Amino acid sequence: MTAKLFILAFLINASFAFLFNHPVAQAEGREAAQSCLDHAQSGNCEFYNCFEQRLPCGANYYMLKHGLYYCNKMVTRTPRFSPAGQEFLGNITKCLMEPLQEIYSRDSVDCHDLEHDAVAAIAPCFNQHNFCNVLRTDADEFFRIYEFSDLFTRGSVKLWRAMARIAADCGRHYTRQITSETETFRNSVNSFLGSLGSLSFGGSVIEESP
Repeated sequence: MTAKLFILAFLINASFAFLFNHPVAQAEGREAAQSCLDHAQSGNCEFYNCFEQRLPCGANYYMLKHGLYYCNKMVTRTPRFSPAGQEFLGNITKCLMEPLQEIYSRDSVDCHDLEHDAVAAIAPCFNQHNFCNVLRTDADEFFRIYEFSDLFTRGSVKLWRAMARIAADCGRHYTRQITSETETFRNSVNSFLGSLGSLSFGGSVIEESP
């Protein structure tokens, strides 16, 4: 019995070790290339490829699975967006690469931590570049980039959780905006009605003739 419990405990510990044993990518002497950093600064999707070449985490991790994948979809679908939407996509591709530039220059990186850091940049970038306004005008096109079917790919839960938070923030933004616009409209109507009730000419109230 004791032996069986020992084996069971060993297997459980081994399973947890396997689950939480994240791969670490090593540069192994490969230098950080300025040309790769230039890609990041211009928002060129090739940055994800050259990052992966220097610090290879593999096809199932962020750089190729999500970074490169969504970057290419944004570039491909940009012409279908409104002018404001196109500006947003151009800004977003660069913004999402900004925090990755410092990581690219390291000699090693935990692939799981890299994924967390990359996903953590999504909400600040989207909010900084007025995503809620783009969602109002280009929602259909935007959700052809972030398709529901992508939810079922490895590592996508964190990304979609971030997207859900952003969408919820937009909902609150719209509610506040509608409330503010309604209040402004109501005040304008009250002011207008008030002015109608006290029409004057030369300081005298104009009374309607019987």
